[in-house]
Amino acid sequence: MPNPPALPPAPRPIDATLTVTKAARLLGVHPNTIRAWSDAGRLRYYRINARGDRRYRLGDLQRFLAASAAGGQNAAVAAGQTGPAGHVSHRRTVPPRNLAIRAAPGGAMLRALPPVPDQIDQERRRIELDLLADLAALTTKATGRDRADIPELLGSAVRAMRKAGGHHLVAAWELVGERLVPRAESAASPTRLVELPRSYGTMGSALGAARAPATVLDVDPSLGVLADGRPELAVSIPGAPNSGRPWGAILVVGDGLGSLGERDEELALAAARSIGTTIQVARATADVAHQLHRADALRRVASDIGSRLDLDHILAGLVDHALVLLGGDRAAVFLVGPDGHAVAQVARRLSPAYINAVQEFAANTLRAEAIAARKPLFATGYRDDPRAAAIRAAVVQEGYDTLCTAPMFAGDELLGLLNVYHDKPHHWTAAELDTIGELATQASVAIRTAQDYTQMATWAAQLESIQKLGASLSRLTTVAEIGTAIATELRQLIDCHNVRVYRQYGDDLIPVAMRGEVGTYVDETVEQLRVKVGTGITGWVALHREPQYLPDAAKDPRANTIAGTEDDLDESMLLAPMLFEDRVLGVLVLAKLGLNQFRDDDLRVLVIYASLAAQAMANADSTERLRRQSEALERQLRGQRELVQITESILTTLDPRKVLDQIADRIERLVGYDNISIEVYDRAARVLRPLTARGVNAADYLEDWAPGEEGIATWVIEHNEPVLVVDQFDDARVQHFESTGPTHGGLIVVPLRGREGVSGVLTVERLGEGHTFTEDEFELVKVFAAQVSIALQNAEIYRAVEIRARTDDLTGLENHGTFLEWVRASVARQEPFSLMMLDLDKFKRVNDLLGHQAGDRFLSEVAKAIVGAGRETDHVFRYGGDEFTMLLPGADAKAGVRVAERVRKAVNALGAKGTTWHAAGITVSASFGIATFPTDGSTDETILLAADRACFVAKRSGPGRIATAEEGLALAAEVSLQEPTPVDPPTPASTFE
Repeated sequence: MPNPPALPPAPRPIDATLTVTKAARLLGVHPNTIRAWSDAGRLRYYRINARGDRRYRLGDLQRFLAASAAGGQNAAVAAGQTGPAGHVSHRRTVPPRNLAIRAAPGGAMLRALPPVPDQIDQERRRIELDLLADLAALTTKATGRDRADIPELLGSAVRAMRKAGGHHLVAAWELVGERLVPRAESAASPTRLVELPRSYGTMGSALGAARAPATVLDVDPSLGVLADGRPELAVSIPGAPNSGRPWGAILVVGDGLGSLGERDEELALAAARSIGTTIQVARATADVAHQLHRADALRRVASDIGSRLDLDHILAGLVDHALVLLGGDRAAVFLVGPDGHAVAQVARRLSPAYINAVQEFAANTLRAEAIAARKPLFATGYRDDPRAAAIRAAVVQEGYDTLCTAPMFAGDELLGLLNVYHDKPHHWTAAELDTIGELATQASVAIRTAQDYTQMATWAAQLESIQKLGASLSRLTTVAEIGTAIATELRQLIDCHNVRVYRQYGDDLIPVAMRGEVGTYVDETVEQLRVKVGTGITGWVALHREPQYLPDAAKDPRANTIAGTEDDLDESMLLAPMLFEDRVLGVLVLAKLGLNQFRDDDLRVLVIYASLAAQAMANADSTERLRRQSEALERQLRGQRELVQITESILTTLDPRKVLDQIADRIERLVGYDNISIEVYDRAARVLRPLTARGVNAADYLEDWAPGEEGIATWVIEHNEPVLVVDQFDDARVQHFESTGPTHGGLIVVPLRGREGVSGVLTVERLGEGHTFTEDEFELVKVFAAQVSIALQNAEIYRAVEIRARTDDLTGLENHGTFLEWVRASVARQEPFSLMMLDLDKFKRVNDLLGHQAGDRFLSEVAKAIVGAGRETDHVFRYGGDEFTMLLPGADAKAGVRVAERVRKAVNALGAKGTTWHAAGITVSASFGIATFPTDGSTDETILLAADRACFVAKRSGPGRIATAEEGLALAAEVSLQEPTPVDPPTPASTFE
């Protein structure tokens, strides 16, 4: 319990002198503000020493307040009076911060001072905002590259709060269990803070409030932290969301009576919220950093143990990494031995006696449960855990408290256990359990890899020779070559008397290579050895895809004796299927006289070599297929090379007439014909229209089709199918020309396809009996017709895009870019012309009154009026939003003005009485500027600037005016060329009537 509070300081005399800090606290402002007022001569002060320290008389300060608040309202406030009406609080009543109350000598009370001036409130507000900004910046500091920890952040926060409020002490306590632990402080004098019960004093009341964060001001002066009677303000710091528990509390201790008030309380409450947020952000950032560190550590551990093949090194590294990552005091790796016991391969700080005591995998133990659950489990106080009953004495002797065991599996096979021990109670977190689980998984892979590597080491010599044999096979390209190489090399790889290499073709197994060493195998022939799939042991292996070792082949019921050989010959056999992508390509057969002549390792080697042989055979098959395909492609390439050249020239030509001319020329050289024609399909009239034709009957092909007329071309259009007519004399669909009558000869009619279906037909004709087309030529014309369709579409699209790019969508006039091209071209040709710029007057009024749809219609009508008033040789452009230009070739300045007059009248007429615009209250007029090349400008930029200046002068002079470039020269120094008003896309269809 702290000492009783000290008596409050004696009241100051009216002429007492105060330091800068105390004077600032009395006035409720920052000390720097006091200094500023003093330097400005507004507040009287005294120098007390050579160093220049300042002192202020209390009377001067009160007179300064009274003078500053002259005309303001004074309120007498007695010490101990209650707060606002209706407010009930268990707090000690504190005078507002904007009143100063002090006791006069002899106990008399000074009168209440007037309110602090507005500038003092503003200064307070600035200090408070600076404090909140500093606290908010701590959140960023908690997440930055050089992020601070929670104690550092709290230290910064309490220092900022004390500096802003000028308090005696600001400190932060963390609620740990049921204790308040001091974490940071900032005090005017050295202070030693101690742990306190959760319910102690002002902080205890704040932490016990029904809502959080909560503030409490001086519950009981006798419970003050400093025990000197200073006022205290406590604010609870919010904890994690949904935790229902505060993180701790902020304590503010004032300098003396009346030094804390509601304003301090509000500011402390806001600061507590900000600090709580900063703490949660710092914790979340630390958690993320921890997770990243854990993931990086696991990655490095996996890389370390995964890069090793020596089992002892792997296990030693595993135990060492587990100790570091998980902070254990002891660790061990137990592997399951052949007898089912746990063998400690590597242990750290475990006694031999303990290791011997835990070799049995007994039931109802912690590790038995972990193995059954296939996940890490831990137990604290393991010496008293029922699951350790069988080894309790060993656990007590060893002296550890907590055990965590993680099983290591390879599939369903238990490899062993990774154990980590802690001498003191250690409650494993979910993250730690995940970490040891990941370690166990990585260790399982590394252990199994090391075990497999050890086993494979015994095969190293055989595998090396197999690799060499496989390399030689990869260079061969025919089945016969590969079969011979296999038979020769297998004799060197495995000791045997006979080698046979079978290839499977359909249901037949045909030997493609044989090698025999003794007389029994020398005279074998292909016909003797040919078998069906499923017949004999060789056929059985091909059917079932299983390698076989027959120590006594004569006794195997699946074996068939080759005609002309002994039935009961003692013979051993090895057989392996050549499998490639789940297909049997053949069978390798090795035979040796005598019983039990091969080993299991020989069969394993044969199986490996059979896979290499299968790959070589598959490569040979692929090579043969590629060779045949290459020959076929070469034949097609020779036939289509000319077509490629034709296509290239067509696709680079966008002029339809040139396209059609190239079609006729190229097809004539490529295929040859007597007549060729291209006809387009008019969907609206449902009739074909001739586009071009060449040949002996070109005139007949160019005649228009009569409505309803039918023929082979209309049949192709209707069915959307190409047709090859071997002899048109025999095809009823062909309509012959009257000028020639029925004729013999071949005919190709191919549809030309567009975006909406068939767009026309390409017809190629040969005349004369026996003069027909081949299938290859038919295919060639079909491919060519497809390219022709694309070329025609490209030309059509190009024309549409070119027109659209040069035209304004709303008015149909040529656009700003096209206008500039015309001007540059006219200047380049040095052809005289006049340039008229037209800017509508008050066009915005149309949009504002009637809407943008009406505005679009208005611009369209203006464009038509301008075109109608111009000459046939004139060119009209939409220059900007409500701006138009006219290029008047050959017109001098007078002619330009005359044209402008006509245009002005035509535009004005749009708003005449009786028109829609007049009825809507719209007056239609425009301002005009005229410039002449080369008189008013010798370049495209200068002539355009001259017309723009003239238009500006006209518009400034009033609506409906015309000005010349000469008039515009008056503003030459003021006006520069202006960018045209942007052109908005047309609005949806207008409803304005």
